[in-house]
Amino acid sequence: MSALITRITAFFSAILVWISAVFCQPDIIGEFPEVKPPEKTVFDEGEFEFGEYDLMVSPEGDDSNTGTPDSPLKTLYGAKELLKKSDIPTDKTVTVWFREGTYSIDKTISFTADDKSNVLYRSYPDEKVEFSGSKAISGWSETEINGVKAFVADVPVENDSDYFRSLFKDSKRLPRSNYPKTGVLKVFGEPLTDEAIPGSHAPDFFTHGLAFYADKNDIIDFKNPTDVDVRIMHFWRDDLLPIHSVNTETGRIQVAKPSAMRIRVEDNYIFENVKEALSLPGEWYLDRTEQKLYYIPENGDTVDNTVLYAGVTDQLITFTNAENIAFRGIDFINTDWDHVNGTHTGIPFPASHPLYSSIEYGTDHPQAAFEVPSAIYISSSSGINFTDCRFENISYSAVKFDKASENCNVTSSMFNEIGANAVFIHGDFVVPATTKNINITDCHINKYGRIFNNAIGILLTHAIDCNLTNNEIHDGWYTGISVGWNWGYSDNSTNNIKICDNLIYDIGNGWLSDMGAIYTLGIQPDTVISGNVIYNVGCDEGRYGYGGWGIYLDEGSSGMTVENNLVYDCSSQLFHQHYGKDNMIRNNIFAFGGDGQFRITKNEDHNSLYLENNIIVGEKNPMYWQTTDMDWFIDNANLYWDYKSGGNVYSGKKHGIGGIGIPSMIGKGYYNNAIFADPLFKDAANRDFTLATNSPALENGFVPFEYDAGTLTLFK
Repeated sequence: MSALITRITAFFSAILVWISAVFCQPDIIGEFPEVKPPEKTVFDEGEFEFGEYDLMVSPEGDDSNTGTPDSPLKTLYGAKELLKKSDIPTDKTVTVWFREGTYSIDKTISFTADDKSNVLYRSYPDEKVEFSGSKAISGWSETEINGVKAFVADVPVENDSDYFRSLFKDSKRLPRSNYPKTGVLKVFGEPLTDEAIPGSHAPDFFTHGLAFYADKNDIIDFKNPTDVDVRIMHFWRDDLLPIHSVNTETGRIQVAKPSAMRIRVEDNYIFENVKEALSLPGEWYLDRTEQKLYYIPENGDTVDNTVLYAGVTDQLITFTNAENIAFRGIDFINTDWDHVNGTHTGIPFPASHPLYSSIEYGTDHPQAAFEVPSAIYISSSSGINFTDCRFENISYSAVKFDKASENCNVTSSMFNEIGANAVFIHGDFVVPATTKNINITDCHINKYGRIFNNAIGILLTHAIDCNLTNNEIHDGWYTGISVGWNWGYSDNSTNNIKICDNLIYDIGNGWLSDMGAIYTLGIQPDTVISGNVIYNVGCDEGRYGYGGWGIYLDEGSSGMTVENNLVYDCSSQLFHQHYGKDNMIRNNIFAFGGDGQFRITKNEDHNSLYLENNIIVGEKNPMYWQTTDMDWFIDNANLYWDYKSGGNVYSGKKHGIGGIGIPSMIGKGYYNNAIFADPLFKDAANRDFTLATNSPALENGFVPFEYDAGTLTLFK
């Protein structure tokens, strides 16, 4: 009898809460604090002071010189080698000064344990210094191609090493000619049984195809089909595959690199590097059969004033077992790329397979441009630092800290137009991790993943004690920050990662699926996600598209703290946890998710998370998406509000008739100590979430926080 009375009491209490939420909303005017604009900091380049052991480098110098201001060296390599041969005491710090100019690097420069440590390579104050992986191309004449005016230059392409895939002009990457010019094409037919091999697990995702079928009306009779790439967008990656052959009668397209993921009917795809599509200003095409470069001129271009820069070097600098070497005020620019010869799954087709002879590249890792090389590569090194540097027009990943690297920093640096990941921190899967204390702070990451679209702004796998803080990340096709990379509840070598005070926005852009502005994997009891501002995360809206989340705790993410974040305007939910255990989600603002505000996918036999003291608001969509059972998580003292229906909020699936109302949700054990009231944001419609000093959220313990993402650095 007592249990029945308790249930009846709870039912009527829930009804009273619902009545109060729907009919008893007071008309309160918000009182707002004065908000000061964030202050920007400017990097101080300091004064020139030539020390006892310092060296000077100039484009007008010579590597046979002594390296004094009156007798400067000419190259980075020359300075490095001179220091290696010197008898400077190991504990003495050396500055290598670079005078203004462009320093071409046509061969990778390698630092090892034999190189002088305690060296700073830096720009002369207020002078622009570029380390470039490109060469100039001029000597144009006018011609016509595809009915439009073009410039053409003779370019020797005697072997594969002469063939380039990147061309630059005035600090921008020029686009290869693509088809179609707008929109995408749709896969018409999947690979046949003998044209694909299922992967070792999850064949619905990981089936490797060497052919697919296009609508015959979508195919061009390519003059040089083996120079054309097809980019297929599916799931959470894009497969960039060189073409082997095209059958215009059947629509069959055979590729020279097995796809990393299953090719499906209606997957989006485009053709890249198509001579027949060359037509728009700025586009180019290198015809290796003719050994000619074609370029559609932009306004102001003439055959006499046009100088373009072709990428010749993929990797600029490597560090292996090196110590205490820093770069400051240096621009790293204009590198080239090739298709990744992946080793993650190896070549899935046996040598006996009839299509084996057409394979030129192995299948690469299906996630996060994992196997893409980097322009700057650091392995088993410590104290490798980059401050006030610019990484621009880098065609692979920009910087990678690899196995057993530690105590390294990238600070106050700009990344713009990056082919893959801007920064990749990686270690061996060992516990405890040997890659540690790598800090990425005050950086601006813009337009990453421009060639390998499923790349990440900052990717961290199997590392500990790292700070990813106060960075601005935007305009990527996929996730902004990804941390962890151990699926499930087994031991994880990633922990104590601080993902704090970052500004992440305009990512995804409707291209791929299954992404988050911040994405995690695995048990990480000391990892903190705090103070981040996230908005405009958009997934593919096509037949298979899903998953444009703000904060995304994926498989096994456990023990983490997510607090004081502002997340709004994401195409799916603002917060999504696939499955995990005992994560603390508190004091966040989640606003205006496209498919609702909050979601947990998998119900397990333990508490998934604690949801406490958050402000959760929407506009005619669910507070909690698809909540049908109890015991998924524990909520307490959250504020809920719907800007169309007020306090009469609901949870449940997006589609279907109605949703789960307040009484039913309380009956299921949710909305504990909740408030259903307008939080009194200053101007929610225009996304000003300044909270009134008399907000009802404060009654439940919400603590206001600044949401300007800290003070980002001004870049030169």
